[in-house]
Amino acid sequence: MGEIRVRVPASSANLGPGFDSFAVALPLLAEYDLRPAKVWSVAIEGDGQGIPGDDENLFVISARATAKAAGRELVAQHVTQRSAIPIARGLGSSAAAIVGGAVAANALLGEPFDRRSLLRIASEVEGHADNVAAALYGAFTVALPDEGGPVATRLVFPRTWRVCLLIPGRLLSTEDARAVLPSQVSREDAVFNVAHGAALIAAVMRADGALLALAMADRLHQAARTKLVPALGEIIAAAREAGAFGAALSGAGPSVLAVAPTRLASRVVSAMEEAAAAAGVPGRGRVVRVRAAGAQVLR
Repeated sequence: MGEIRVRVPASSANLGPGFDSFAVALPLLAEYDLRPAKVWSVAIEGDGQGIPGDDENLFVISARATAKAAGRELVAQHVTQRSAIPIARGLGSSAAAIVGGAVAANALLGEPFDRRSLLRIASEVEGHADNVAAALYGAFTVALPDEGGPVATRLVFPRTWRVCLLIPGRLLSTEDARAVLPSQVSREDAVFNVAHGAALIAAVMRADGALLALAMADRLHQAARTKLVPALGEIIAAAREAGAFGAALSGAGPSVLAVAPTRLASRVVSAMEEAAAAAGVPGRGRVVRVRAAGAQVLR
């Protein structure tokens, strides 16, 4: 096979109560062009600060893991990466690279794996399945652990809803955001998240904004991460006051995601930007749709 291009969407995980399970795909895309080479290398166009350009790159690691799982040899590739996904902002930049590598290797090897197998491989590289599921499947995904590897189901996100993003200028590594999480939670908090997670799925399936407004609450991770994300509470409150159904930390942060009806989305983003600027942590807002398509291979 000659040159191929892989396109992978950004993703936002958790959505409040769905810790390490829920995620949505977003139309901020990472593209990877591949052509055979003597050794693996990655040329990064645009913002690539801190991203390795050799075989330590997550794209390469995932591609090799996929080939190993297939018991096959994979010809080395020169990869050109172009990405509109902000790095270390809780928008799935690492998951996009991992899914891109897995999908690319699968295509180069003649597609020995189905999507669930690719989800298992990508999740092993990433460490959890939420972002990689959305990046692979698109739309709104629910990933759950299983003895044979994670399983993901894909749900259509309501067309009349928009995702409002507040993307801060500062970075936050996933490792730092996970390090502050408690090792145990109370039964009360576990029940709270189970109930709210179930309600969130029902709200999405029924396009019920009033139910979503109740459902996007969390007791497992957001409170612990508040000290790493200044003004999180103020930004969430501003989004809701401006008309959002609900808002939550995007993945590990520091980006914040709100869901709003289309007619109020611009107002919600402006309110989030103003709240962040007032707290001394300015960021840029965006209104986007949930992206229906997951990772794609273009030959």
